[in-house]
Amino acid sequence: MRQAKTAFPGLGSPITSVGVTYDGKWVLGTTDTYLILICTLFTDKDGKTKTGFSGRMGNKILAPRLLKLTPVDAHMAGSDNKFHAGHFSWVTESGKQERHLVATVGKFSVIWNFQQVKNSAHHCYQNQQGLKSCYCYKLVLKDESIIESRFMHDKFAFSNSPDAPLVVATPMKVTSFSMSGKK
Repeated sequence: MRQAKTAFPGLGSPITSVGVTYDGKWVLGTTDTYLILICTLFTDKDGKTKTGFSGRMGNKILAPRLLKLTPVDAHMAGSDNKFHAGHFSWVTESGKQERHLVATVGKFSVIWNFQQVKNSAHHCYQNQQGLKSCYCYKLVLKDESIIESRFMHDKFAFSNSPDAPLVVATPMKVTSFSMSGKK
């Protein structure tokens, strides 16, 4: 057993799922009411850029970003519905990086643009104090509760879309949804 290099401080809500980008630069935690995105990059005492997996970050941890539903969408999702398993889209063999984040809540698949969320100059964050929350997302609504939503790997996609299709599983069927609007 090895000791952890970095321990990220909690915000009070239990983490129910964890995802990490392929390069280890970002960690995505899922709670019942929001997702938390943490950048693991830092500069060590020798001036080298590292991730929290390869070195101890100490007090160099940047403030996380919170991904939340607007109050209206949270109300539509229902008080009994909780976020389930946030995921990044796939990194491909051709080097295409993660482009989206997805989590499910009730009958919704909630999709965030990863490039926007990690950009500290994104308009969502401009007038916020303290922890920054992002409310810029797309919703995919299904007729029944969603069990799981994940992005398909590009090599299995049938279209030439720049974005991988989203696969959505409900208790009765599995469907795919193209981010470009084509099914």
